[in-house]
Amino acid sequence: MRFCAALFAALFLAAWSTVPATHHESRVVSANQSFTRAPQDTSIDSVVQFLLTSAATDFHTHGPSDSLHFREVHIGHIVVPDGQKQYLLCGQFLPLREGDKGEWIPFVTIKTSGYEQWIGAQASVFCKNPSVIWDRSDDLSTALERQLDALR
Repeated sequence: MRFCAALFAALFLAAWSTVPATHHESRVVSANQSFTRAPQDTSIDSVVQFLLTSAATDFHTHGPSDSLHFREVHIGHIVVPDGQKQYLLCGQFLPLREGDKGEWIPFVTIKTSGYEQWIGAQASVFCKNPSVIWDRSDDLSTALERQLDALR
């Protein structure tokens, strides 16, 4: 049993450091999550703007091409083994297709040397990681929608 737990932890860490730039999955996972907040930091504003711009650009470039609504968009970070903070923008989007009720799909945009964006179940793994420290309590959904609308 300990072997399985160790194997899972090793695979998770390996996946965390080697994920491709964009990854889409069809499985939808609910994102009912509680947030542990870190103190407000004014230096976070440039990171927030970078991740909002990166997420909007990725949605604009790679789709879906439908109109999108966002919810529960929050900024957080984890501390990686070298002690640095790795920031992530987590949330859900809803493609609005005519006559379709749609389903909310989780996404994560991760600040790397550039950025990586994951969509679907893998995004939930990143965003539900208990080591994520949520840096701001405000919902950035409207800001992300505005960024995306500005690209259209």
